[in-house]
Parts: sequence; C-alpha cells; structure tokens
Amino acid sequence: MKTFIVIMNLVFATVSTFAQVTPEAFLGMIPKIPSSACSKDIDQRTEFANKIEEVRELIDNELSRRDEEDESSSEEFETQAMKNMAKQYGLSEKELKKLQDEGLSDEESDALVNKALQNSANLSLGEIKNMDKMSDKGQAAWAEAYSTEKMAEVQSDYQKNQEKQLQTKNLYQLTVLQKHLLDSIGAIESKFKQQFAAINNDSEAKVMLDKIDQLESKSIDLMGEGNDAEGKSAGEKLNAEKAKYCNKYSASYLSLLERYESYTKSCLSTCYRLELISARQAKLQTGVDVKQNPGRLGIKQVTSYLGLLGGAYQYNLFK
Repeated sequence: MKTFIVIMNLVFATVSTFAQVTPEAFLGMIPKIPSSACSKDIDQRTEFANKIEEVRELIDNELSRRDEEDESSSEEFETQAMKNMAKQYGLSEKELKKLQDEGLSDEESDALVNKALQNSANLSLGEIKNMDKMSDKGQAAWAEAYSTEKMAEVQSDYQKNQEKQLQTKNLYQLTVLQKHLLDSIGAIESKFKQQFAAINNDSEAKVMLDKIDQLESKSIDLMGEGNDAEGKSAGEKLNAEKAKYCNKYSASYLSLLERYESYTKSCLSTCYRLELISARQAKLQTGVDVKQNPGRLGIKQVTSYLGLLGGAYQYNLFK
C-alpha cells in the first residue's frame, strides 16, 4: 500500500508543476462499488478498505499542497487588494494599514476616517456624528439634500456611474446564481442523507441483529459443550441470518451508493462553476484577479463519496 502512495505522490508532484490534480483523477483511482457486499472473503474486504485509505491519503496530500499554494499567493492578493482599497478611499497604503492598527488613538483614527469619507463620498466625519443629534425631521432634510447633491454628481459623471451600477448589478447577479447553485446542491445532499439514515435506522434491523446475537451466543455455548452436531446446526442458522441481514441492507445501501456516485460525477461541473463565481465576485469587490486553483470543491465532493463508499461492507458480519 505504501509503495503505491509513494509512487502516486511522485507522479502528482511532477504533474502539479504544470497543473492541479483534478477531482476526476481521484474518481478514477477509487475502487468500484462491490457487486455484492456479503462475501465471506476477508482478504477481499481488507483489500477494498486499503484502497479506500490509499486514495484518502492521496487526497489529503493534494489538499495540503493546495493549502500551501493558496497561502503563498494570499499575501500577493492582500497586497494588491490593499492598493486598490487605498486608491478608492484616497488614502496611502501606509495610512490604510495605520487605520487597521488597534493601538491607533481616537484622534488619529477620526482624522483618517474623515479623509476617507471626504474622498469617497464627499462627507465629513463631523456630518455623520451630527446625524445622531438631529431630529427625525432634520435627518430627513439632510438626507434629501445629500441625495440632491449626489444626483448632480451622477449627472456630471454619467460614464463612471454607469460602470459602478454595472459592477453592482453583476455582483448581485453572481450572488443570486451562487445561492441558487448552493441551495440546489444542499437540497439534493439533504435528501441523500435522509435516505442513507433511513437504511441505518430501519426498525427491523434491530430485531435481526438481536436474533443474530442470540444465535451467536448459543453457537459459542454449544462449542464449549463439545456437541458437534448441534453446534454445526447453530452455526449454519447463524450464518443464514447474517446472510439475510447483509443481503437486505447491503442491497439497499449499494443501490443508493450508485446513485450518489452518479450525483458526484455530475456535480463536478457545478463545483467548477461555483469556484469561477467566487473568483469573479472577489475581482468585482477588490479589483484583484484571484489565482485559480480549480477543483478544490470537486475534490471535497469526491471525499464525501469516498466516505460513503468506505461503508460498503458495513452490513457484512462474517468474520
């Protein structure tokens, strides 16, 4: 097992120089769903479990590598975002960083905030503070006057205003689309979760398991008494009940697992789309292009499927 992991990590290290390891690649490594999960062959089950762990370790390594890449590029992103923000508020980068300093005095903070308000909204901090002292009527009058002033600015700078409106509209549309996609995924996965829970919580399962426990105890007792004929009969009944239990619940679980596998594959395109939306949102909000590491969301979907696949033999009680 370790040899396989070492080889695949070397391959991934080489490939990642040119491209990210895709969720589709991990799906190709995952063992197929067993046609039957009620085999008495322990070696077969052990091999299956080992393959699951191999892929899980490779995925963990890939996500760790991506985390390191993201961390190394985040500083560059923050620096550029800071520059854009400073430009938007008419502050120097030094002033913007100073404004984030928790040890800044009230006087220094007020001066910087006042400068930012003046540059970005043609407002002073004093005007904002005076709003608290105004009556409702006074606040309404001030708001009307400010709106009139801003309207005049809009009319004198139509092109700039159009670009800002378009940016706001695009950001809103992206957010709506993002919510729709996330809600759709959430609804599908919630339904799957309920269906898997229904198999595990079936009331008849407890009755069958209690019967298996009783037969197992009886079989052990008879073995101690040296009664071969009765012991063999009890063992056969025990195996028959184990097979009945496994066949009943494994069939339901594997059938649902096949549907979840299909969902995982079809979901990957949506995951890529969500990542593009997030990158576009960041671009609109900060003016900075986000370095794309596509596939992270898809890999997490594959990890979820891998966890469910690991339970393929959970109803097999043969030792």
